[in-house]
Amino acid sequence: MAKKKKNIADGSGDMDAIKLPDQKKIRALNTETRRGSAVNQYAESLFSTDKSRHQGSFERAIAYEDPGRNLTLVPDDEEEEEEEDITEFAARNVPKATGLNRGVKLGGQYVRKKTIVIWCVVAVTFLLVMMFAFPPIFADDTDNSKVLENQDIFKDMGMTGLKAYASAHYYVNSEKAFSSEKAENYRVVNLAFTARNLSPFTVEIPKFVVTKVDPLYEDHICYVASGSVNENNEDVPETIAAFSSKKINIQVLVNVTDLSEAQFNEAVSSMIISTQGMNKKVFGLSIPCVPYFIFVSNNISLSLDTK
Repeated sequence: MAKKKKNIADGSGDMDAIKLPDQKKIRALNTETRRGSAVNQYAESLFSTDKSRHQGSFERAIAYEDPGRNLTLVPDDEEEEEEEDITEFAARNVPKATGLNRGVKLGGQYVRKKTIVIWCVVAVTFLLVMMFAFPPIFADDTDNSKVLENQDIFKDMGMTGLKAYASAHYYVNSEKAFSSEKAENYRVVNLAFTARNLSPFTVEIPKFVVTKVDPLYEDHICYVASGSVNENNEDVPETIAAFSSKKINIQVLVNVTDLSEAQFNEAVSSMIISTQGMNKKVFGLSIPCVPYFIFVSNNISLSLDTK
């Protein structure tokens, strides 16, 4: 181990390189021509009189100019600086990446296999959600949203029969809405939408329900029904084929008693309708689907006059 060279404190050794200052030149500094400058006259007066207890002299400086004495002020020994022992560090083995921690080169840089696996799991999960749980998307068809003309709700049944049929087949929002037995106090509103199924499976919607309506018109919305019927005029669930679009009609029965035309429009447009029991047909199985919420557009214009 390398050691630094010790300093020589006893004054021995080769002293040729060390020269004592010229004492004649130092004494020359003590002459009048050297000491009487205008800059230090005040200092000269202090040293030449008794005003100062300490009088300076270059002679005194010579007495202390002893190179041998000055060298003794240097410590005899200096602590040896220990060199860092790297043998222990070199002996350590850096663990090698194994399994999912090993890197794979992608785009000029290495990515851990574990990170790639996580990306794949997230992508597959997203695709599965899109295929199995993501609902179809509904878009407003305001041109075909209107009040159906000449709809006599009591044509085939009375109030009791209508309420029983609506409870069995539709979503009844408020029984208080069936407060009038006059057909002219009701309007059947057809809300049209275009539904797009982005999944590779057929979507089935058994029922539509009212999720929210303005409290002022809560007791004016009777029921919400799907507009699809079979050849026997029986209500059937709405079905949307894979990767296809379909026109969906939702019919709402509104009690317009004591409502102006503006209030009638506001009552309908304040509704939020959602799907209930929607599922996807996957290899013969019915997989539950996330419900879709439909905000009724306030751009539709409904008239109380059905003639």
